Amino acid sequence: MAEDNQPEPEETTTKRVLRYIQENPGCHLRKIKKELELAMGTVQYQLDRLEKAGKIKSNRHGLYKYYFSVDLIESDKDVLEVLTQETAREILMFILNE
Repeated sequence: MAEDNQPEPEETTTKRVLRYIQENPGCHLRKIKKELELAMGTVQYQLDRLEKAGKIKSNRHGLYKYYFSVDLIESDKDVLEVLTQETAREILMFILNE
């Protein structure tokens, strides 16, 4: 802990990354980096730390690794993983609208 009972910057960043994943299941590294405006190395470190702590899980699909909160149901992960891909999402929306 820093002076005045302020959390360490690393703790704050860890919580921000975890909260982002909980609110945006199925997100990938570059999206987290862009949305939270963090350095790539910082995001990679935090994701590795959260995964080792058992707070998040990841699934690799093709070139991307998707991150999820541990309390998400396995079948939901598959659906969310597909919906994060822009082309798949556009095709699904077209089908639903037609």
